[in-house]
Amino acid sequence: MLRSKTGKFQSKKSFVKQFKAQESRRNILVSHPVDEPITEDHNYVHANTYPVFSDSDLELGASCTIDPSLNNDWKTGRRVVELQALAQQMFCTSCDARLHLADIESERRYGLGSILFIRCQNSVCSSLNDVKTGKRNNGTFDINSKLALEKGTKIDTTLETVAKKSCLEAQKEEIEKGNGKMEVSFDGGWQKRGTGWNYNSNTGHASLIGKETGKVLQFSLRSKSCQICALHQSKNHTIPVHECSKNWDGSSKAMEPDMAISMARELEETGCAIDVIHGDNDSTTTSRLKAVFPSIEKKDDSNHTKKGITSKLYKLSHKYKVLKQPNVISYIGRCFMYAIKECQTKEPESLRKSLDIIVPHLYGDHSLCASEDATWCSYQKNPSQFRYRSLPQGKPLTCPSLQTDLKAIVNSQKDRAACLTNLGSTQANENFNFIVSTKAPKNKSFGSSKSLTGRILASVLQKNEGHKYLEKVNKAVGLSPGEFTFRMALKIAAKRKLQKAKQISLQAKRKRLLKKILKSKKEATKEIHEGVTYYQAAELHLDEELTQTTEIPNRLTLPENAFTYVVFDTETTGRGRNSDILQIAAGDDFNVYAQPRCEISEQASAVNMLRYDRGTNTMFHRGIPVLSKPIQEALLDFIEYLKKVPQPILVGHNACNFDIPIVCNRMSEFKLFSEFSSHVFGFVDTLKISKRIFQKCDVGNYKQENLVSKLTNCTYQAHDAKEDVRVLTTLFTEKIEKEVLDEDLFHISFHDVKKRYDEILQQKFMSLAAVTKLARNGVSPLHLRLAHNRNSGLKLLLTDLHIRLTNKNLTSVISFLEKEE
Repeated sequence: MLRSKTGKFQSKKSFVKQFKAQESRRNILVSHPVDEPITEDHNYVHANTYPVFSDSDLELGASCTIDPSLNNDWKTGRRVVELQALAQQMFCTSCDARLHLADIESERRYGLGSILFIRCQNSVCSSLNDVKTGKRNNGTFDINSKLALEKGTKIDTTLETVAKKSCLEAQKEEIEKGNGKMEVSFDGGWQKRGTGWNYNSNTGHASLIGKETGKVLQFSLRSKSCQICALHQSKNHTIPVHECSKNWDGSSKAMEPDMAISMARELEETGCAIDVIHGDNDSTTTSRLKAVFPSIEKKDDSNHTKKGITSKLYKLSHKYKVLKQPNVISYIGRCFMYAIKECQTKEPESLRKSLDIIVPHLYGDHSLCASEDATWCSYQKNPSQFRYRSLPQGKPLTCPSLQTDLKAIVNSQKDRAACLTNLGSTQANENFNFIVSTKAPKNKSFGSSKSLTGRILASVLQKNEGHKYLEKVNKAVGLSPGEFTFRMALKIAAKRKLQKAKQISLQAKRKRLLKKILKSKKEATKEIHEGVTYYQAAELHLDEELTQTTEIPNRLTLPENAFTYVVFDTETTGRGRNSDILQIAAGDDFNVYAQPRCEISEQASAVNMLRYDRGTNTMFHRGIPVLSKPIQEALLDFIEYLKKVPQPILVGHNACNFDIPIVCNRMSEFKLFSEFSSHVFGFVDTLKISKRIFQKCDVGNYKQENLVSKLTNCTYQAHDAKEDVRVLTTLFTEKIEKEVLDEDLFHISFHDVKKRYDEILQQKFMSLAAVTKLARNGVSPLHLRLAHNRNSGLKLLLTDLHIRLTNKNLTSVISFLEKEE
């Protein structure tokens, strides 16, 4: 982020745009175009032409004297001047001498304001002064601001005329396309963000849109405030005559029914009485309309119908955990809409029968699904292979109390069966409300003036005419339509036409649905990993235990940002995992010898050439004394070394089975494992990678000495940790590093986590491969239990970790986890 001149943060795009504008103004001062005379750009406004002088005849290097009298721009035309502001500036800023208008050398115009450049006639000074013809605020001349406000009022009047004409044309078109039948959709909107409980906006708007044309036939606005009235009332002044924006004294909730009745009357007056109206059930609009227009037929909106059903299901999710699982509520909602859509052209009784199929279907009873009103159920096609794609584990619901609540929702919809046939849609109105929100953002208040009226009028025209409405408005007000504006409007219209054709295709709808499902699944998976993160008064309701906020490790992958491979090796007192460490080497410069607490086995000493004399407390390597430390200090030095490395990934040959277990055991023994693991991202084993990328027939065996000899042609003293690290670094860098995959990365707690699955492996609930993959990512049985307790998210967690279990094994694992609690 950059800072503007006022010190506020400013985006780079905005900064560059402002900089280019300033640069353009500077260029205008330096070089004015003189070879293009002013011409007429449209036939209803005529431009005055002035003589133009060109310097194209001057030769390069020619000397000339500029005569100010040749610059006659300031001598022609008329100016709007604030005399007091001008008089206060008629003194030289350098010598305080009096300036004269006759000494003007040039002028720079800003709309109706100007900056006059006047030369001081004091022979000692002769400085050029800039004199403004009026007051300026924030760089803008006041005269221009006042003119813009006045023109804005004129534009609003023109907008109203053009918008009403557009609506009348749309009404005629709707009557023609509807064969004399007027079927419209109605919806309203407020200019204040609502919370679902508090509706107290000062302004509201509504629209009636034709079903056949998709255009606004009539619109209305209600406002409870006026800025001018409020200002004078606060000062106890008499309110002057003005165009007041206030036209409503009732509550905000009552705006919508009133606007519906008002618009219906206006349509009736123009000979376009409403026959059918589509609307939601959020207000008493329908009942109030029928009180005035008894013949109007009401159709429910399909989107609001579905929203009403899913809202009830979300309320039930606080009571039933199964509804919190991803896709369950959306699936039940789809079942309701399938049943409703099947009977759109049928009698209400058919719809009631179709609704009765839903709950038995969800609970595994498909005896009613064979009817012609249940073609959406695929059970009859292949009963033996049928499974629920969106219900937990592909099985039907089982909760009896939830079944009772679902039947109650079905009964509530059956009571309204007559309204649910031949559903309408208010999507066009929602789109109009969106256009209004772009021109009148809800974070700003426009309702206390006529500004909101102009913005809604512009929205009506954009809905009916597209962006080409700008040309019509400009012509109506006598302004240039702008060739660029016209081309851009055509371009936007063509782009929108292509988008619309694409969006209504079956392929695009399926793609949107899949995208929505994947997004929901991803969000649910993240919530399972993260635990409780946010809800109202969360801190007050959390248990004293931290299990609700314990994070489950994500799938382990190679870091995208900076990380470092650290090659390491150890020498020990024996081959067992409980052996003491004698030497640790890592990277280019880390090498430390540790004093053993037990005897070094003869076999180990013969291999690593290390010997420890307890009498003199001295370590010998190949008979030469070396500096050694207590094992705890050696481990602390290793941790300090790793702290300096960004996201270290340990690399060792056969590290998974030998070096890592020994290091982790010793770290745990000295209570250092938490510190150690916090600074290590993971580890990779070059032995496992070598077996994957090198054929045995090519290398013979996978011992480090053999691989180094065959692949790098290096010779070295094996079983010296420092030398082993040096040659393994060469081998890894040249032959292995590019082949490392996410699957080669292990969590530093791999062995400890894997041990915790012993009972699950004995019971054969999981395969060894699945357990290894879980341990590789650091996911323990405790984490599986947490995932199960978080909205039954065990299957989601396993899917995220790329682990597949049969439904039988998954059920067994869940039963095991529940017993362990």
